[in-house]
Amino acid sequence: MKLPGVLLAACILVVTAGGLALRLPRLDRRPMHCDEANQAVKAGRLLETGVYRYDAHEHHGPSLYWLTLPSLWLSSAEDFARSGEIQYRIVPAVFGAALVLLLLLVADGLGRGPAVLAGILAAISPAMVFYSRYYIQETLLMFFTLAAIGCGWRYVRRRLLGWAIAAGAFVGLMHATKETWVLSAAAAVFALALAAAWTRWRDGRASNLMTYLRPGPMLAAVVAAGLVAVALYSSFGAHPRGPADSILAYATYLRRGAQGGIHEHPWHYYLQLLLYNRPARGFFWTEGLIVGLAAIGLINCLCLRQRAVDSGEVAPGREKGDSPHLPERPEGCFTQMGTVPFFPRAASPAFCRFLAFYTLALTILYAVIPYKTPWCMLSFLHGMTLLAGVGAWAILRAVPTAPLKALAAVLLIVAAVHLGRQCYALNFRFYAHRRNPYVYAHTSSDLLNLAEQMERLARVSPEGHEMLIHVVTPQNYWPLPWYLRHFNLDRVGYWQDAATWQSDTGGDPPPSVIILTGDVRDTVDANLRADYNKLMTYGLRPTVLLSVYVREDLWQAFVSAVAASP
Repeated sequence: MKLPGVLLAACILVVTAGGLALRLPRLDRRPMHCDEANQAVKAGRLLETGVYRYDAHEHHGPSLYWLTLPSLWLSSAEDFARSGEIQYRIVPAVFGAALVLLLLLVADGLGRGPAVLAGILAAISPAMVFYSRYYIQETLLMFFTLAAIGCGWRYVRRRLLGWAIAAGAFVGLMHATKETWVLSAAAAVFALALAAAWTRWRDGRASNLMTYLRPGPMLAAVVAAGLVAVALYSSFGAHPRGPADSILAYATYLRRGAQGGIHEHPWHYYLQLLLYNRPARGFFWTEGLIVGLAAIGLINCLCLRQRAVDSGEVAPGREKGDSPHLPERPEGCFTQMGTVPFFPRAASPAFCRFLAFYTLALTILYAVIPYKTPWCMLSFLHGMTLLAGVGAWAILRAVPTAPLKALAAVLLIVAAVHLGRQCYALNFRFYAHRRNPYVYAHTSSDLLNLAEQMERLARVSPEGHEMLIHVVTPQNYWPLPWYLRHFNLDRVGYWQDAATWQSDTGGDPPPSVIILTGDVRDTVDANLRADYNKLMTYGLRPTVLLSVYVREDLWQAFVSAVAASP
């Protein structure tokens, strides 16, 4: 069974549209996570100044910020203060759906049927949808990684220099997106070597990997990768030190990954997130369908033998009517077509072997690193969705009779519907709830009330958005800079301890508002230089509460305005 090319493209487009339908609605409903706010501030500065400066210790690479500029320009946002959540989150949302389109690059390696099924699973995966609606780098890293693999596969199939250059450019974008790209690159190198060794052992033939690593195309790919990375990290020449810092940063991230700190989790953390989550009675979340089908796909990829084309199938590089045997030029383990069970004729067992080893290696790498945050698993989860497409197709082909095939198809559809229902619930009902396993140190919805209260105070203050605001907390105060973006940033100060706040502001006028946490309350109270109303408290994150002190004259103006309103 093989989908015609036009039908394949139509199916991929429909699935992509479905992926967009899950990713685009209500992007502004969920409070901004502290990491999202951090990235948004960086993009806002790029919008206002036109210059990006890489920080070797935080924030990751610049591709997300540069690719956000078109969204901000189209929204007519003149500056950071006038931008909103949708303008930022739409960027990863679009790239998350576009992952499905990239399957057209690898459909002849993965198999057309498996490619469509993999696209469906990627489109409805709760985790992939959830973090595609997050303004962070992971979705872009997934996209550029698959694009690099896809262009590399097209180069292997066609030997055209343009594909090698495109693959290199996407590797450069991977480097310019997030430092963890090296894990994907390492997994790909391991997978190539293991696939070659597996071919020698399983099929009894030597790999011709070196025939594809010709100096000219490889040099062109390396140059393309370097040019793209240097251009983005250097802010197109405005910050020459950026590319060097992007290399020096690995010392910081290597140390952070090894130590883990507050983000240290056991090796099985990601697998537990995907397989079994029961946060409370009546709630159970699982992406076991994807993991289970991926396991079947992996076994299927590794256990099959690759054979020469010997069943009347047209070999690569030949026309119908030619001898249906080996291609004119040796294709080796990378493009040889197979007639093994389970694989549709358009698939390459060798490509699927590479994918199996790549996903397995990447999963192991992320498992052994102590530092873990749930969005980091997207890189290997996407590999699992591709293998799951192979696994689902293998099941359908393995079932011997039409009635049983229909039953297997119905069962898979029911399981996919269950996955889709979870996706809807986690993204549109429990999008900021502690019962959502993908909500991680997330901002409390109560912070939206604080942001609204600050706007009310600005409306009654003689200074408006120029009023003086002090934030004093040793806690991570993000995403407060996002929610205070409408205020003059030069009039909003942040201090990590009360002693420094006291020494820095002793000669300044009393601020209109002080935002603080309980661990500095006593010191702040002892150094107030005006009377303040202290009645308001808001949640920042789980177990972190913010107290808001409003200078008494401003508070009385606010109370009078509320009393006078109808």
